[in-house]
Amino acid sequence: MKSIHINVDQEIYKVEQAVSTINIYKIIHQKGFYEITRNRFSGKWKVLLQTDSSENFPLGPIGKAIEENLGVVN
Repeated sequence: MKSIHINVDQEIYKVEQAVSTINIYKIIHQKGFYEITRNRFSGKWKVLLQTDSSENFPLGPIGKAIEENLGVVN
């Protein structure tokens, strides 16, 4: 399992990738839990699961940090 910490707007997000060959990333934050993935054809990130729907989730910055630090499987 790969894991990194990302700081976005003074908030810390822990990103985990359980299986290195699958583009599903678990994001753990003090306000909730998220699962995101990246479409391999369009390159767009999307949220699969979000425990707190009212929370404003910074998908773009987190997706970019994942690409830079963990790499993305095509």
